[in-house]
Amino acid sequence: MDLTEAKKGKISDATELIRRGATLLKESCPKCGGVQVRYKNRILCINCDDLSNVSSLEMSSISELTTNLGELVTSKIQKLYDALSKEEDLDKQARIANLILLYMEIMEKVKKSK
Repeated sequence: MDLTEAKKGKISDATELIRRGATLLKESCPKCGGVQVRYKNRILCINCDDLSNVSSLEMSSISELTTNLGELVTSKIQKLYDALSKEEDLDKQARIANLILLYMEIMEKVKKSK
């Protein structure tokens, strides 16, 4: 494949992304200065990124996202627990405890959504 065919292929891939809802960005790629598009909350460079397999760019499913959110919130609660056990200042304890309660509410919603 010569350079011209490679460029045509990249343009074709970018066109397909735009058909699927990608948006051209005014900012150029910081690496190569090429055209960038935003697709499914990802910024992709037409030159640098492999756009040939558009289906691999699809966003994770909701169940994957809620699982990841649950893991993140669990990690945050653990860190806050550790901080709370060491904290002597009552005002700081109250803020930490309120944040833990907020994270627990999020966990309940995550569990209900599964």
